[in-house]
Amino acid sequence: MKIVFNTRYPDSAASYCYRQAFSDLEGITFFDWENYKKYDVALFMSYEKDLQDLVAVKKNNPDIKIGLIDARGSAVEEYRKYLDFFVLDSIEMSDFFAGYGIPIFLYYEYPRVEKAYKKHAQKKTITIGYHGNKLHLLGMYPNLTRALEFLGEKYDIKFLAVYNIKSLGRWQYGLPGNIPVEHVQWHENVYNQEFANVDIGVVPAVLPIKDLRSTKRKIVVSKEIFNDSNDDYLIRFKMLSNPGRIIVFGQLGIPVVADFFPSAFQTIQNGINGFLAYNCGGWVSALEKLILSNRLRQEFSDSMHVGVREVFDYSVQNKELIRFLKENILVPTAPSVFQFIPRVESDLTAIPAFNATALKMKVKALSCRVLKRWRQK
Repeated sequence: MKIVFNTRYPDSAASYCYRQAFSDLEGITFFDWENYKKYDVALFMSYEKDLQDLVAVKKNNPDIKIGLIDARGSAVEEYRKYLDFFVLDSIEMSDFFAGYGIPIFLYYEYPRVEKAYKKHAQKKTITIGYHGNKLHLLGMYPNLTRALEFLGEKYDIKFLAVYNIKSLGRWQYGLPGNIPVEHVQWHENVYNQEFANVDIGVVPAVLPIKDLRSTKRKIVVSKEIFNDSNDDYLIRFKMLSNPGRIIVFGQLGIPVVADFFPSAFQTIQNGINGFLAYNCGGWVSALEKLILSNRLRQEFSDSMHVGVREVFDYSVQNKELIRFLKENILVPTAPSVFQFIPRVESDLTAIPAFNATALKMKVKALSCRVLKRWRQK
């Protein structure tokens, strides 16, 4: 089997990680735009110019199998007919694209880290580290930010933030106000150079919701049916969420506390190889346990490290990718593309019980307005 990987954006973070990952694949060639007839499979990233390339390649070489890596939302829908399979890196993405009728291979990408595994000891100052996109630093407020400030009143802690400062600007909103914060520009060797002193990793991922309490009230469907309450969780996360940031900490031997999002639930067994937290109190409780116990930090690190090695190591994933291609894509009996299943929009008015509840609410609101006007008279 011969595979070619092409992208017009080789220096993007995602392209860099996939080039690292696929470098061990037998029979792969990188950046050959002239000899597609030589190859059985062509892999493309999902940037606009790459999408245009794959269309031209499929039209000129109809027998070649096209795989789209890291598909970026509904913008790729118009290219569906040119694709033979997806390579996606999270259950969030897999669920989003399941209705496209195209085979999906889950391949978890992350920066490969060669640094020696960390051994945890008792320390006076505990460093809490972050790496990733600036938007998740902004999303730390209020829950994680307030938690760090609360802990900063009791313990000697500092925060290390690694992100793309040159491209995205300096993080200024939602910083914890009472602990030292170090800003570090991301680069290919940043983990080896900067994370030796990091004791705990955090993976914030949920996106803020404006006026959360009032939003919960506005979206109530039926208290009679669903027992809607202000205590209900309302969580927003990106379709592109993935476990990559958790995996990096696992490689380094750094214990993790992660936000509530599906990839974290898939990767972390709460209290066994890490902690999950959403509310401020949850973050405080999880981080405080790790601050106080180097033994617990080591236990979580060891447990996560084993899982990363056995499940996410690129050598393991590459073997599975080759098997997927041989058994599902490069065979005469490869499954045909099944029917496209569009996403379903919420139309609760189609359910009579909801209509009745909505009518009751309208009548109640009208009665309140009438009573208010009568009192004003």
